[in-house]
Amino acid sequence: MKKLLLVMSLCLPLGSFAQETVSLNDLSFWKPTGKANWQIAGDVTADLTKNETMTTQAGKGILVNLPDANNRANLLSAAEYGDVDVEFDFMMASHSNSGFYLQGRYEIQLLDSWGVKKPAYGDCGGIYKRRKFIPQEYLYEGHAPRINACLAPGLWQHMQISFQAPRFDAAGKKIANAKVISIRLNGYVLHENVELTGPTGGPISEDEAPLGPFMIQGDHGAVAFRNFKIADLSGKPAVMAPIAYKVFYGKFKEPKDFLSKKPDATGTINTLSWDVSKQTNDFAQIFTTTLDVPKAGKHSFEFQLAGKYYVNVNGKELLPDAWTFSRDKRFAEMDLPAGKVPVEITVYKTDGWMPPILGMWVQGPSFRSTAYHSLASTLAGPPADPILLDAKEPIVFRSFTDLFKEGKKLKRVVHSVNVGNPSNLHYTYDLDNGAIVQIWKGDFLDTSPMWDDRGDGSSRARGALLTLPDSPVLVASADKGSSTDTPAESAAYRPLGYDLDANDLPTFRYKMLGSDVEDQIRVTDNKYLTRTLSIKNPAGQVVRLALGNEISKVADDTYTVDGKSYYIKASGATIESVGAQKVLTVPASEKVQYAIMW
Repeated sequence: MKKLLLVMSLCLPLGSFAQETVSLNDLSFWKPTGKANWQIAGDVTADLTKNETMTTQAGKGILVNLPDANNRANLLSAAEYGDVDVEFDFMMASHSNSGFYLQGRYEIQLLDSWGVKKPAYGDCGGIYKRRKFIPQEYLYEGHAPRINACLAPGLWQHMQISFQAPRFDAAGKKIANAKVISIRLNGYVLHENVELTGPTGGPISEDEAPLGPFMIQGDHGAVAFRNFKIADLSGKPAVMAPIAYKVFYGKFKEPKDFLSKKPDATGTINTLSWDVSKQTNDFAQIFTTTLDVPKAGKHSFEFQLAGKYYVNVNGKELLPDAWTFSRDKRFAEMDLPAGKVPVEITVYKTDGWMPPILGMWVQGPSFRSTAYHSLASTLAGPPADPILLDAKEPIVFRSFTDLFKEGKKLKRVVHSVNVGNPSNLHYTYDLDNGAIVQIWKGDFLDTSPMWDDRGDGSSRARGALLTLPDSPVLVASADKGSSTDTPAESAAYRPLGYDLDANDLPTFRYKMLGSDVEDQIRVTDNKYLTRTLSIKNPAGQVVRLALGNEISKVADDTYTVDGKSYYIKASGATIESVGAQKVLTVPASEKVQYAIMW
C-alpha cells in the first residue's frame, strides 16, 4: 500500500524518517555508570529561583541527571554511531551546565543561557572549544551559535543535530574531518557545515574514530531529556542506473500532446540533466531509470524543475502533474522495497522567460540526501537573495503574518504589527483582536515573501518561534473558554491603532466590552515580555492570560502552559477547565500586568 506525503515549497524536517526512538523506560540504552546521578522519571520540574535544582515525579519516559558530591558520572550510549541525525528534548535547571557529545568526542554545549544577548561557544547550542596542554593548557577554535535560541530554565527545548563522522583510509589515516552539517535549537539553525578539526574539551579519547558513542555530561549540573530519536545514516546511498531519455520539441500544453509522438532525440546519460534538450524552451523530456535501493523503508524525494512535470516511482504516482518556477521545490515521501525500483520523470516547458533546471535528491533510511543530477543542471536556478530586516533599534513593521503550528499553517493575520527590539526578543500583534500571536528570540524578519518577485505581502520571523492562540485577551466572564480568533459581536470590538513612545515602542489601543483599553508590551531584563493592560470601566470581564491544553502552577505566581513550552507569571490568577481546554485568567481591573517568559 502506498504511503505518500507531499509538501510544496517547504523542507521536510530534520530526521523526519528512519528514526530509532530510544526507550527511556529504563537505562538499557546506556552503559552502566556505577553512580546514582542518572535516573528515569515520569515528570520533572526546575525551579526558576534555585540554581541547579530539579524535582522529579515517579514514572517513565524522562532521563534526569541529578548530580551530587559523590555521584557525577558522564553517561555513554552502549551503541556507537558514525554519520547520524539525532534529536531530543532537554530541560535545563537554572544556572545549570551540561553537554551532548557526538562520538564521545565533539561537544555541543547545553547551558542555561537564558537572557544572554551575544552568545559565545560556551552558550547553549555552541560547539565547544578544543584543548591543548603544550606548552600550557589553553582552548582554541570553538563555534558560537548564530543566535541565542535558549529558552528559560524549566521549559522543554528541542535540539536537532546532523553529524558526519570523520573519514579514514584503509590504513586508518584520517582523510576528512568530522563535520556538523547542522544544529537547530527550538527550530532555528545555529550552525551549518562546521568542520571539526579534532575532539573538543573533555572527550572520551583524543584519538578520532569512524564510530563512537553518544555521551552526556553528568558531572556539572541538573538536566533532563526526553524524546530521543536517532537516524543512523552511515549506509551507502541508492545507486541510479544509466538513464534513458526521450526529447520532444514543440509547445505542449499537456502530456497527451507529446506522449504519442515519435521523439526528436533519444539517448542514455549517467546523471540527470535538462540539457539533453538542444533548446532551453518548448520541449518535453521523459527520463526512465532505476534506483538500486539498499534498504527497504521510507525514502524522501526532493525535486527542482522548471515548467510542468510529474514523477512516478515504483509504478506509483509520487508527484502529480504541476507547474513550478525554477526556484520552487517539491517534496514527497514513499515507502520503497530493497532492490531495483523504477523511476520515471516527465517534464515539459513552454515558459521562455524562465531558465531551465532539473534537480533530484533522495534520502533513504540509512543514507543522507544524495543528488542524482549533474551540477550544471541546477546552476540555472540560483536562489533569490533574502531580503532581511534587523532590529538594531526598536522597529515597528506592518505586513501579513502566516501562523504555523507543528509545520501546519493555521491562518493568515492580515492586520499584524511586528515589533522588533535590539534585545533580540520580538512579537507579532494582531490588530483585529488585540492578541499577541507569536513571540520569538533571535533575528527579526525575513521580508522576502513580501517583496521578492510579485510578493504575497507577508513576512516571517527569523528565530526560535512560539505561536500563541490568536484570541482576544479581554473577554466577558461567560466567554473565558472561547477559542475563537475574532471577538464576539457583542464585544463591540473597535481597534484604535497604536501610539509610539519616545523609544518608538507602541502602545496599542482599542474599545471592547464597553471599556477603553491600552495594551503595552515591553521587554524586561532582555529575557521576557511584560504586558500591561490599562482598562477604563472594567466590569464583568476577565483578562485571559493563557489558553491551552495544559496549564500547571509551578510557584505561587508562575504557571507553565502546554507541556512546559512557556511560563506566565501573574498574581491572583486562576486555572479553570472549560470543555477540553484549560484557561488562566485574572479579574479585569484598571491595571493588569503579567509576564510571558520563554
